Order: sequence, then C-alpha cells, then structure tokens
Amino acid sequence: MAKVIFAGAGTAGHIEPALAVARQVLTMQPDLSAIFLGTATGLENSLVPAAGFTLSIIEKAPFPRRLNATAIKWPIRFLKTFSQVRGILKGADLVVGFGGYVAAPAYLSARLMRIPVIAHEANAKMGLANKLAARFGAEVLTAFPAPGARHVGIPLRSQITALAQQGSDERRNSKNQARDNFGISRDAKVLLIFGGSLGAQRFNDVIAGSLDSILENGITIIHGIGSSNELPNARPGYIPMPYISDMASAYAAADLVISRSGAVTVVETGSLGLYSLYIPLAIGNGEQAANAAYVVDRGGGEILANSDFSSDWLKRNIAGLMDRASAWSASGSRVDFPLDAAEVIARDVMAVIGRE
Repeated sequence: MAKVIFAGAGTAGHIEPALAVARQVLTMQPDLSAIFLGTATGLENSLVPAAGFTLSIIEKAPFPRRLNATAIKWPIRFLKTFSQVRGILKGADLVVGFGGYVAAPAYLSARLMRIPVIAHEANAKMGLANKLAARFGAEVLTAFPAPGARHVGIPLRSQITALAQQGSDERRNSKNQARDNFGISRDAKVLLIFGGSLGAQRFNDVIAGSLDSILENGITIIHGIGSSNELPNARPGYIPMPYISDMASAYAAADLVISRSGAVTVVETGSLGLYSLYIPLAIGNGEQAANAAYVVDRGGGEILANSDFSSDWLKRNIAGLMDRASAWSASGSRVDFPLDAAEVIARDVMAVIGRE
C-alpha cells in the first residue's frame, strides 16, 4: 500500500487545499494510506478527522524571526519535531506540502530520507518553507502565476468549484436557494464579512459599530465571527455565525464580500466573480497584500489597510461598495484562476508513486 504524507496545517488556508487533493487522490487510489501532519493547536484537529483522514500530531516549532528566549530554545524544539516527523515519514512514498509550520520539518526529513516532495505554494509570494522545498529540488506548484513556476491554481472545495462553473441562470438559482436557506429575501442586498477561519476581532468591532446604519440602508449581513469569539445576538437582517462551514452557500447568497486576503479566499472570490473589499493582514512577507492585488488589478475588488477600516469608514462607503459590486456582477466578469488544481496535483501524486 502506498503511503503519502500531507503537510498542511494551522489554518483553513493550508488545510482545505490539502484535503481537496487527498480526497481526489483517494478517488484514484482508494487503498492509499493518506496521513496528515499537524500540531496540537491548529484547525486541523477538527477538520482532518471530520474528513475521515488520520492526523499525526507533532510539536510546533516555528522558525524565530527575532532573537529572544524562544529563539534560543528553538534548536532543541526543532530537533524534537524533526525526530517526530522522521518517525511518521518512515515508509512513506511521497510528501505533499502546502506550507505552514509542519511543512519545513517535513521537507527536511524527506530530503534526508530520500522521499520525493511535491510542494504547493498558495500565496502570490512564496513562503520560507516552500523556498526550502524548491532549494531541495522539489516540484513546486503555484496558485498564482509566477516566473519559472508551474501555475496550477489552488485546490478548492468541490462545492465552490461547482458554483464557479455555473452559468448565469444556474447561478441565479443557487443564489435564490442559498438565500431561502439563510432566511434572506431574494431581493436583498447581501454583505458577507468574515476574517478567515479564526475570525477577526477588528471586523467584529467594525460591524458592531456600524450595524444599525447598514441595516437601515436595507443591507443584510452574514457575519463569520470566529469560533473563539463571543457570538452577538442575531436580529432581522443580521446573521452572525461562529464559523461558516458551508462557504459555498454563503458565497452564493452574497453580493459583496469583505474579508482578509488569504490565498484561498482571494482565489474563491475571484473565481466566483464576487466583488470584494480585501483588508490584508500584515503578516509574513506581505503575501496577503500581494494576493489581493492580483484580483484588484483585474477589477474584482479593492484593498483597504487594516488601520483604515473602521465603523465610520464602512458607514460612509458601504453604499458605493454595493454599487460597484452590482456593476461587477452584472458584467459577468471573474478572475480566470484554474479550477482543476486538485485533479492536476492528484495526477502528479499518482505519477510519483507509480500508480498513473
């Protein structure tokens, strides 16, 4: 039986693409052993077992970006993590990495154990772990076009891919059905706002301070609060949710999206033709701003600095955002991201393990 290790953990942006590929691989090779690497604190602890896959926990050892007490202890922590990963990789035929804290020790272990690696870079700017994989000679696939790289897109949930492939009549029917399910008027203007899989306290505060004004303008709000945040009371026109598990339905119901600009979110909203206000989180090497810029440069949205996003700003600008969202939707435009990434990567997996 072939054994494939999937290294993608931490947030939904790393986990969901890995799950999409793993599902596709198992449709091609049902007896394959697919094992996910994760840490004790990541979202993988709920998403991976729920999808029916084995999750092996390793110690989290992020590379320190500044000299402090944590940096001094890091080599010891990394060696422990490295040892754990080597044990899990024993007998593996392939490592498929999607970035995040678990990817770097997986790539290094695979290099020393002579196990092939396929690395997928979701962001418009490559992260440290995948730069390491590239240096080790791994095949690196990208979600955004990049010089010298193989552009395959990002694996999306099948429901969202199906929604992106619908014609105008089918899409209208999906919108009506989604709004019926949410209890939203089919004629309403709908704002979908969420801060990624973990939520965003700033978004929650902005909505709390502008809610009355937005509702008075006849706009309905679907609000992903974040599972660790306190859930506000629902009211007519306001639907707060701790975690939006059915993103396809939320997207189908929406006219306008306000979100961070993680790679998965940007590719989903761009592919669906949903006009979006992206508010990048200033993390890593600025990848969220680069992700958003790719769609914004093609007319699919706008970028606003996190520091500028406030209740007063939203009250002043929500009507204009809705107008531009309506115009973008009426044009039928969308950003042309590949929609078959899961199948493409799965075929690469099959080729490496000799099952194609």
